Amino acid sequence: MAKRIKSKTRSISDILKGKFLIEGGAFSSWKFILFIVVLALISISSSHKVDEKVVKISELKEKAEEYKARFALVHSKLMKLKVESELENMVISDSLLALEKQPYKILVPKVKDE
Repeated sequence: MAKRIKSKTRSISDILKGKFLIEGGAFSSWKFILFIVVLALISISSSHKVDEKVVKISELKEKAEEYKARFALVHSKLMKLKVESELENMVISDSLLALEKQPYKILVPKVKDE
């Protein structure tokens, strides 16, 4: 008697009906499906974490640009205040006038104790 060899070919209708999940070798199919699901979950979670980091980096870049702009503004104001003509205008507004003569320095001689 000739033994019949069952073919392991699966038709598309068998796959659509899900027969490969309940047949004799279904355990290996379930292991593979579980493996694929775990990989998909890892991929999804890592992409969410990367997206969060990208958003945080962009927020930090915006803050850095804002701080650079503030620094430039304060620096320009400081340079303007250091200009001698600006200082002179501020002093004149306080009713202080420049001296026509240079001030004298009073020197007090040191007395040596004996």
